[in-house]
Formats: sequence, structure tokens, C-alpha cells
Amino acid sequence: MFFPAALPRVLVRSTALVLAALLLVTGVTPGASAAQAREQERSQAAAGPSGRFTVATLNLRKGMRVPGMRHDIGRVLSGGASVIGFQERLFSRPALRASLPKSWTLLMPDGPTGTDDNPIAFDKDVWKLEKTWSALLTGKTWRRQTGRIAHDQYGVVAVLRHRASGHVIRAMSFHLPNHLHNRRTGGPNYRNRGGVQAMWRMSARVRHIAQDAPRPHQFVGLCDCNVTENRDTTDHLVKGRITRPLRLETNYSGRKGGSGIDYVMGERDSAFRIRSYRSYRHLVTDHPGIVATFKRKR
Repeated sequence: MFFPAALPRVLVRSTALVLAALLLVTGVTPGASAAQAREQERSQAAAGPSGRFTVATLNLRKGMRVPGMRHDIGRVLSGGASVIGFQERLFSRPALRASLPKSWTLLMPDGPTGTDDNPIAFDKDVWKLEKTWSALLTGKTWRRQTGRIAHDQYGVVAVLRHRASGHVIRAMSFHLPNHLHNRRTGGPNYRNRGGVQAMWRMSARVRHIAQDAPRPHQFVGLCDCNVTENRDTTDHLVKGRITRPLRLETNYSGRKGGSGIDYVMGERDSAFRIRSYRSYRHLVTDHPGIVATFKRKR
């Protein structure tokens, strides 16, 4: 015996069951959190299908504690950075590691305590580490206050592959002490001849690493020095020995006055070009943080 009035209810119930099964198969749940959606969008925006990724450089202040580092790193991460180059200060390695979110990995070379290293931090949920090495870029340098020989300076190089898109970048973080250039002439400070020669050795290593990189690898440089476009007026420092020979563009390229201090460098002929950058100045450190956005050429 049939009950015509009950048929619509049965149809509605069966339809709901089918829709629920489809949602489960496709991995979408009606109660999916907004936080998960934001995390997926952030990961995709880093360098994947949207053709965009962001790189930052942050110069930490000597003696910073974990809360201060965490504040500054958090501000830079809020700008969407997926790779960060740091200026590490004396004895700050444990504090720097403790200041990073759990989803980030910090790459550092092995060296004596107190070495001024320039580590690279990358989001391990977005980028996969392909190969790493720590390159000695400068050799001996001098402390400005005492005039004594300091520890060797290192630049850190990491080869990272984006998990979603497969895009590979060769990221290098290095440091140029600002007292190696003459603020009046814009050229080298030859009173610190040994330091200037160390800078030239570092520049040669930078050029070698960039020119030796496989063609599919995009070269990205992170520098936290004070020698920027509005100060470096000769061919003896960053512009003449790194950016011009390697045809690198920077976050101050085409802008009058420059970023002021730190900057990011990228290849002019790469499929990904620097399209915009933002300076974060309300930080605990005495330097601004720079976040540069790379976008795929159309």
C-alpha cells in the first residue's frame, strides 16, 4: 500500500544523504573552519598556483630577547613573507629559534659561538629544503669599536622548492657592515682596507653562487646592510660588484630615495619579478623590516 504524502519526505532525506556523501568524498565539510581556509589561501599565495611569493629581510638588534624578536618576526610574517633572511646578533641563536612559529624552520651554518651569521628561515609547510650549505663569504672583518679582528662572517645559502608549484629559489642571506663604505664619497672606506677587501671576496663568492646556479633555479638575495642606492655611488660596493654584474633588481629599483636600509634582490630576467615591497618600521629593532613580493610575469 502506497502513501503518496510520504514520498517527498523520503526524497528529501535520500537527497541529503547523497549530498553529505559527496561532501565527504571531496574533502569539504560544512563546518570547515575559517582558520583552515585562511591557511590554505596563505599557502597558495606564497608561490603556488597564484604565481606569487614573498621574501623579507630583518636586521635584529644586539641583545634582543625572545619577546622582542617574536614581536618583530610576527610583524614581518603578517606581511605574508614565506622566506626571511636575518642578521643574527651575538649569542642570539637559541632566542631566534624560540621566536619563530612552529611551522617555520631556521637554517644556520655551524660555526663558533659569537659568529655573525645570516640565517634563512622558511615556512616548512610551503617550501621544501632541497640542498643547503654555508658559504664563507667575507673572511676576516674588523670590529669598529675595538679595531680587533672579528670572527669570519658567513652568508647562508638555501635551495628551496615550493611544495605546490615546484618553483625553486636559491635564497642567500648575507651581510655587509655599513662601516666598510665612506658616507661622504659613497665609495669604500679604505681606512678599513682589510674589511673592504673582504667585501670584494664576498662579492666574488656571491657572483659565483648565482652564476653557477642551474637555469631553473631563481636566485634571490637578502641583504641587511646600510649600503643602499642612495648611498652607494661607486662601482666598488654592492651595486657595482653584485647587482650590476648579475643584473639584479632590488626593492628600491626605480624608486627615488630607496628603502633606506635593508633590501631584497632578484633577477631581472626571471619569470618572477619584484612587483612591490613594504617597509615595517614600528619594530623593537633599530632597523626596518622589508617584505618584497615577487609575481610571475604575464
